[in-house]
Amino acid sequence: MPRGAALLANSLLNKGTAFTERERDALGLRGLLPPRMFTLEEQVGRVLGNLRRKENSLEKYIFLTTLQNRNETLFYRLMQDHAEEMIPLIYTPTVGQACLEYGAIFRRPRGLFISIRERGRIAEILRHWPMTDVRMIVVTDGERILGLGDLGALGMGIPVGKLALYTACAGLHPAYGLPITLDVGTDNAALLADPFYLGLNQQRVRGAAYDEFLAEFVAAVREVFPRALMQW
Repeated sequence: MPRGAALLANSLLNKGTAFTERERDALGLRGLLPPRMFTLEEQVGRVLGNLRRKENSLEKYIFLTTLQNRNETLFYRLMQDHAEEMIPLIYTPTVGQACLEYGAIFRRPRGLFISIRERGRIAEILRHWPMTDVRMIVVTDGERILGLGDLGALGMGIPVGKLALYTACAGLHPAYGLPITLDVGTDNAALLADPFYLGLNQQRVRGAAYDEFLAEFVAAVREVFPRALMQW
């Protein structure tokens, strides 16, 4: 169990000012948080007010993903308490615009990016994930993202968004979820010409090499996360 600053940096365990007086003493948090404790309900009220002041849906998406990366307890409480307002921001329709601008709004990586250049090392890369008991993997190769076509590595917003819904709406513990993007390149000319594109700057790999890459990926998942369900 992490303590102190390491605990506050762990989005799965951090609950910010909702830590009680007893928890602050037991977990080495005294002085690392403002002195006043706020309940989760009070925290939700604060972040909801901040969210609603954002000018458009994409800004709200960025705000929510930043919150998710900082404090998942609060993020999912907000999602559950205000599902009708939050779901269109975390998933469709906002996620489509977020994927189109994923490189521009990129703050912190979430999930695993596995490129075809890592063939022969996929099991090793899966073991880089800090959670060892993954139960649900949502994976994309970015070729068909909603109605937007080939977005390559920028399609990561879809696996991230789906898993957020599975937690908020179906009760999947966030530690069990793993979003993955398989990067085999892109045939999107605009992305290939973009100096800030985050993915492999090459044409999409197809045919036997693609099939072998996917076969290795599936075998690696079975080895490293044998209890995981994969959604493609």
